[in-house]
Amino acid sequence: MPQEERRFKKYLTDRNISMVIRWWAAGAVYFFIGWGTFLGSQRSTIDLMFTLGLVLGLFNVLILNPFLRLMFNLGPKRPPQENTFMQRMSDHLVELIKNIFIVFIVFLIYITINRSLVGLLHLPEDSVPLPGEPVMFGLFYLIVYLVLEAAARKAKQSINALLHQNQK
Repeated sequence: MPQEERRFKKYLTDRNISMVIRWWAAGAVYFFIGWGTFLGSQRSTIDLMFTLGLVLGLFNVLILNPFLRLMFNLGPKRPPQENTFMQRMSDHLVELIKNIFIVFIVFLIYITINRSLVGLLHLPEDSVPLPGEPVMFGLFYLIVYLVLEAAARKAKQSINALLHQNQK
């Protein structure tokens, strides 16, 4: 196998492919909601933020997460006896809230970048130098998603370490 091909295959891991799919999905949902509905052209960012987070959450729960589990042959997260209807509903609710929170943070990133550019470039106060668009939205969404995923993994490790320490 040539060196270039091995280098290329090193980056084609299941995780990297799933992250590209998540980036594309977030950008596509933004494209359809932000540019394709009346919410994108209104002044109310709260309506757009809530709707976008809700649609992204539903898209992840109903389409993207099952697709990625089947595509990469990932099994269920918990044993079948613990996978009750109420547990699945609470998982779906947490996924919806998580996506609304991620979109909220992405909107804060856009606001921070735009206000900084307005101040640095001495632009009019009501100008928007970096408007919302699918590619950057997907990138910001993916960055926030990965940071929250890493924070949740660290928190679980810390809690497990504390529990094991208290049991001794």
